[in-house]
Amino acid sequence: MFRKLMFVVMILLFGALFATQYTRTITEKIEVYDNGLAIITRQEKISGEDLPKFYADYYKNMTADQKLFDNFLYEATKEYYFLYGTTPNFSVKDIKFSADKTFTATIVMKVEGLVSYDKDKNRFVIARKRFENNEKLADLLLPKYFESQIEENIFIASFLKSEKNSLVTERTVELVLPEGSKLEEISPAFVSKTQPSSWYVDFGGGNTYKAELKKTEKGFILKETMVINGGTPKNLMDEKSSVNVLQSLRDYTAFEIAFSNEKMKPDALTEPVEHKVKSDFSGNWAFSASQSGQKTLTFTTSTTPSVQVTATPRIDTSLTMQVSLLIDHGWVKTGMFSWSWRLKRFEASVSPTITIKPLLDINVTGTLERTLSADLFTYRPSPIYFSISFVPVWLQFEFTVNAEVYVKFSAGVSFNVSTNYSHYASLKFTYDGSTWNYSASRNASYSGPSFSKPTAKAGVTEKLSLPFTLSAYIYSVAGPFMRLSPWLKAETTVSTSNRLDAKLTGGLTLSGGVQMASWLKSFCDNLASVEYNIWTWETTLYQTSFTY
Repeated sequence: MFRKLMFVVMILLFGALFATQYTRTITEKIEVYDNGLAIITRQEKISGEDLPKFYADYYKNMTADQKLFDNFLYEATKEYYFLYGTTPNFSVKDIKFSADKTFTATIVMKVEGLVSYDKDKNRFVIARKRFENNEKLADLLLPKYFESQIEENIFIASFLKSEKNSLVTERTVELVLPEGSKLEEISPAFVSKTQPSSWYVDFGGGNTYKAELKKTEKGFILKETMVINGGTPKNLMDEKSSVNVLQSLRDYTAFEIAFSNEKMKPDALTEPVEHKVKSDFSGNWAFSASQSGQKTLTFTTSTTPSVQVTATPRIDTSLTMQVSLLIDHGWVKTGMFSWSWRLKRFEASVSPTITIKPLLDINVTGTLERTLSADLFTYRPSPIYFSISFVPVWLQFEFTVNAEVYVKFSAGVSFNVSTNYSHYASLKFTYDGSTWNYSASRNASYSGPSFSKPTAKAGVTEKLSLPFTLSAYIYSVAGPFMRLSPWLKAETTVSTSNRLDAKLTGGLTLSGGVQMASWLKSFCDNLASVEYNIWTWETTLYQTSFTY
């Protein structure tokens, strides 16, 4: 029994040694003024192995790129609109950040219309998630709020890669009422009518939210702990139990604070500011991006000692690559302010356009049959950034090329062959809630083939293969990929005593799929990846005869 206990302890310790816990600490101070305007000072600190550097890289790019900042502004302010029914505003100048071992970002926001007036009870109110006075608005915004939370956690879990790793977020929100205010009541803001003091949401798999609320003389302090890992959110995945999860998420930190203040005038209150998400009826999240680049490379590989072949391919590559991702949510209304959820559709597509010019220069002494190979290059351009709420996300394009040369010679000879090759493919991979499938359009062509006269009349077979892998991965972990292997084959045959027949052929194989991770993997049949063989093609490029 003792040995068994020691064995269990050793397994737990071994697992802990290979687990990574990232921590995120958020403090928000909301200072409310007499006219209902508020200043929100939000500070976020990130610690962990590589997460602080990633946050720093994102903020450097975001504060220098207007389009990226606009995306961040939309996502960040959307979170406050869901909570308080009004939209804050800030500029790049309101963001300060620094990074060493810990990343720290401070954002100062101004928000109007945070306070409303309850005429019946002659008091002022600040409410979180106050939708029930407008059922039509609640039917729109609550699913959008749920979608935002689910999408944020999908991306966090993808970064974590494994259920062993976790991100623990500790958030403290302090609200300070205007000077001279008298706190009268904190009451529930939703249909559950649960007295607001603590909340708990369990997505399953160790993914949880919990919060506690405390009154203060000047307002309230809300403390939250959110734990997200790569484990399966089984409670959310089950359509029946998802109803309870979403009800818990609906009621999570939903309350209103009522107070009186003799200095405040109802007519002087600022008006709430609507967010663009209010008119978003899509029911899905979508993202698309493109990148292009060029690469030229020459490599030489040879055998030794006495019989030698030197293969020198020159590869001029031009690449344009587009990618898109789609998460489509499936909602079924089960009652007033109540829904069940399932992943209706996940879609990833990749559309590369490639132009290459392979040139193969062969020089052989003696007879030989040999396969030569080399890893040519991996091209990783700068990441493409975007954000989900306050969570930064990066999309990494990667282009990897290898080369393989097969040669078979009956005598010493040298010559070269070349051609222009272009290829376009658009691959779409879809999970429809129960099965995977794909659709593809593609086109390939060779042009301008060249075959120099061999220096000797000899039977030759040579083949150059260039396997490409193109991928667009979120956090370099999950996303669509394509494998393409174009090839060029030169053959000579001794036809008569003075004639050598030559033939140049080309072709390709094409496959592709999606790499999955964490929550998204769980939602899509729990498959780590899917891949399809899509196309095999070959053609004769050039035929001729040489006379000696």
